[in-house]
Amino acid sequence: MDLDKLYQRLVRFRFVSVIAVVASGFGSLLMFIIGASKVYRAYMEYVSQSIFTGAGIAAGANIAIVYLVQAIDAFLIGIGLMIFGGGIYNLFVHTIPKGQRGVFGIQSIAHLKSLLAELVVVILIVKFLEEALHSEGGYQWNVLVLPAGVLLIAIAVRILQLKDSDH
Repeated sequence: MDLDKLYQRLVRFRFVSVIAVVASGFGSLLMFIIGASKVYRAYMEYVSQSIFTGAGIAAGANIAIVYLVQAIDAFLIGIGLMIFGGGIYNLFVHTIPKGQRGVFGIQSIAHLKSLLAELVVVILIVKFLEEALHSEGGYQWNVLVLPAGVLLIAIAVRILQLKDSDH
């Protein structure tokens, strides 16, 4: 087998990445459905707590806020899956001519990794907010583990971005 035929077969093998694109699309859709159901649940909890049970507006609002933060988390994960799927599609399945931008403007694997790393930091910040809202009573020292980890990840992402911009 000559080298040209081998190269052609390898180029066609890139279409296996369509599996990742389709799977991340379904995952994204699922996360958007979960996020929308959390928003719906926030409305239902607010209405049932504040109006029907007479527990007061504050009780219903606190429960609704927790559900809304969980919805934000689900939507962010859905967006992350969309970015990942779109990036993989642009990079491996549908090649974009030079000078044009594809979906989400992703030009390289490094750019895709950078976007996803930034999104992970935001998701972890929202996760910390969710944990803080769930915390009843005083805060323990172990509650600080998550924000400390988020800070370290954010610093690492920043260092990687500075390293990538040097090249």
